Amino acid sequence: MKKNKVVIFLFIAGLFSLISCDDWLTQKDLTGMSPEEAYSTDQGITSIVANLYSRLRYEQDFSSDNESYDLTRWDEATNNSQYWAFAGNVGRDYRSYYDYGLIRDINLHLEELENNANNIPVEKLKYYKAEARFLRAMVYFTMVTRIGGVPLITETTGYVNDPIELAKPRNKEAEVYDFIASEVDEIKNDLKVVSGVITQTRASKGSALALKSRAMLYAGSLAFNYDKSSAKGLNLPSGATGIDKNRANEYLTKCLDACRELDEMAYYSLYDKDADPASNYSNLFLTKTDNREIIFCKAYDGVNVFNFFTQRAIARSQTGVAKSGAQINPTLNLVNSYELVATHEVSPLDAYAGDEVVEVIGTATSGHSYNIFDQPEDIFAGRDPRLSGTVVFAGSTLRNKPIDLQAGLAVLGSDGRYTFKSAPSIDVISTANYQGVRLTGEDGPFRSGNNCWYISHSGFLLRKYVDAATGSETKGNSAVPYIIFRYGEVLLNGAEAAYLLGQNGVASYHNTHPKELSLAYINKIRKRAGGDAFKLTIAELTFDRIINERRVELAFEDHRYYDLKRWRLADELWEFNRDSETAVLYGLWPYKIYAPGDAKDGKWLYRKVKIEHRGTATDMGMPLNFDRTMYYSTYPMNEGNPYIEMNPNH
Repeated sequence: MKKNKVVIFLFIAGLFSLISCDDWLTQKDLTGMSPEEAYSTDQGITSIVANLYSRLRYEQDFSSDNESYDLTRWDEATNNSQYWAFAGNVGRDYRSYYDYGLIRDINLHLEELENNANNIPVEKLKYYKAEARFLRAMVYFTMVTRIGGVPLITETTGYVNDPIELAKPRNKEAEVYDFIASEVDEIKNDLKVVSGVITQTRASKGSALALKSRAMLYAGSLAFNYDKSSAKGLNLPSGATGIDKNRANEYLTKCLDACRELDEMAYYSLYDKDADPASNYSNLFLTKTDNREIIFCKAYDGVNVFNFFTQRAIARSQTGVAKSGAQINPTLNLVNSYELVATHEVSPLDAYAGDEVVEVIGTATSGHSYNIFDQPEDIFAGRDPRLSGTVVFAGSTLRNKPIDLQAGLAVLGSDGRYTFKSAPSIDVISTANYQGVRLTGEDGPFRSGNNCWYISHSGFLLRKYVDAATGSETKGNSAVPYIIFRYGEVLLNGAEAAYLLGQNGVASYHNTHPKELSLAYINKIRKRAGGDAFKLTIAELTFDRIINERRVELAFEDHRYYDLKRWRLADELWEFNRDSETAVLYGLWPYKIYAPGDAKDGKWLYRKVKIEHRGTATDMGMPLNFDRTMYYSTYPMNEGNPYIEMNPNH
């Protein structure tokens, strides 16, 4: 069908919203140019493709407030305000994504490259075409992981009198994953970066293989869990959702093939520049320079492209006169996932001598038997170093300054019971005292009245992604990149794929037993995290270990939500149940002991609490709520398209 040239001109004229700190994104004003003119130079083509990159969908990038709060919707973190913490603001429409406007523009871009880029050298033109197909594969991957099978459209269509002529049925979920894999296989060797240098912000062979690795793992795990999906009513007879279990090994092998091929490039490696493993882990996310773990990222410079994440996440005590920050509060649920290095145990922090209890913050006195710590950080001793590389807890420093986390004073009475005292309001938090001793730390945790924003509610703050550069906490001035693919994830993808192949009875992958290969992949990550002593033995390697390893290594990187969905565990762990240890969110509040003349004076204890105000302004401990309608977000029921079927359980 003949293309409408008006669409081409509108497409070109609309591509000037993006300015980037990367040189390749420097733009040329193409307004008023014909397609022949716009596609005649490298600068014209990159101006067009820059817009396409800017429209890729990432729910957790660093550009605005909305994205950051997705970090606080599930079990990794909560936020600092009752108004934004409601459990009821997600549902079957959550993360629904259907962007055929972008698919059309990518298809149009490909056609214009074919028809009008006659002045571009052959090798560059190959790259530009492969780059566009990579972007299209990224969009299809985003759609299939949100809503299941979608129509695969790879060419543009013109205008028609009857819209029914354009109506397409949904492709099978498996067919979309097959398309992504075949696209990567066809384009990967053409993705030599135009400048000759491997890039982190533009399509490359590495980013294509990383995409394939992730996509094939997702498809493989959906097939592996076919029976579980069936029991939950998630497989449509048409195949628009659900992947037959007989294809599991095929997809898992393709995931491993992508991991192996990326390794054979001999370019990417784990970031390992700092002697201290906690600092090394946190620094991995703060720089693009000489960081070969980053495969593909979204760049910011804090000047032309603003990054507001540090401004939102940094500790209140480090924001100057205009108090802000602390908007992302890691939960005790996450913190308890970090193993003890010596024993490899996933053991909850031990705040109580005897049985663990859950306290109500409003309770002023307590006779519970607490474990007493000389310093507040002692309770975290011996944990996986990634904990302190990810989370700020009492006794931590950030930017070489102490973080002021203290919920209050625990005043020891003559009867051995504690009376808990805290500042009466956030407005006097820095001056309120008892017997001349300060009551509450400026960074919290604190909860009193409505004026309690910009302070921890969980007892923890976030270190990961928080920029160490002075001034980055104001006006979006951070240059920390948002990482989309990194080598550490690829290793974990390979570890999981290999393990599942072993579970499915595969005896060998390239002359290696799958479980041994899985162990080798996961131990690369664990050695970087905590040294040789932290490596697992073959007897210790279980699927639960892999689940937990992804949880801690990839925390806050927008993997947890999709991992639990594809494992078909999300509705089990996030069941709307007040008695669920995994759906109710918890905090750990530190108190300094006030007991003049007693050996406990000046020492510390902790209280485990439910995160308050999740659901209504007066409710405490509202659980997370993921039901079976959310495994596949709402599919757009386009008027006039008789082929579209609703997603399961909708």
